[in-house]
Order: sequence, then C-alpha cells, then structure tokens
Amino acid sequence: MKKIISIMLLLSMQTAFAALSPKHQNMNDLNVMVSFVKKHDRVISSLKSIDLRRKVVHFGNGCQAIFERKRIRIRPGSVGPAAPLVFVHATCDIYWH
Repeated sequence: MKKIISIMLLLSMQTAFAALSPKHQNMNDLNVMVSFVKKHDRVISSLKSIDLRRKVVHFGNGCQAIFERKRIRIRPGSVGPAAPLVFVHATCDIYWH
C-alpha cells in the first residue's frame, strides 16, 4: 500500500511542476516580443510600448503588432507550459517602403 501511495505522489509531483511559473512565462513571452521588435526596423524606430498583458507591441502612429498563443493540441488532463507566443498580424505595415 505504501508503494502505491509513493508512486501516486511522485506522479502527481511531476505534473505539478510541468507548468512554468508566471515569472518564467512572462520572460519567455517578453523575449518573443522583443525579438520581433529587433527584427523590424520600422517597429524598433517608432516603438511606443510593449503591453505584455495584452500581448501587443505599440509602434508608429497608433500601430499595433498583435501576438497570441500558438495553437497546439494538449492531451486532456495534461498540465504543461503555455503554448509559445507567436506574431499574428499588425495593424500597419511593419516594413519600410
């Protein structure tokens, strides 16, 4: 009986530690957004702010680069880190013409 309880405890601990802490998740998300900004001269040249909570980069004259979580399939009942953040679209052109 003790062996069964020990195994169940170990399995539940692995699941509990699978998700990233908010600090690390925010760091990952911020890194994705900053990398995007660095890759686009128009965005970095006119950067206004990065809204981590809304996952939006504000640049130019009212322009936004919008990010969302990548859609991935997760097994039911599975706990893990949030899907990676990906660029979806911008409300203005992100390239100089």
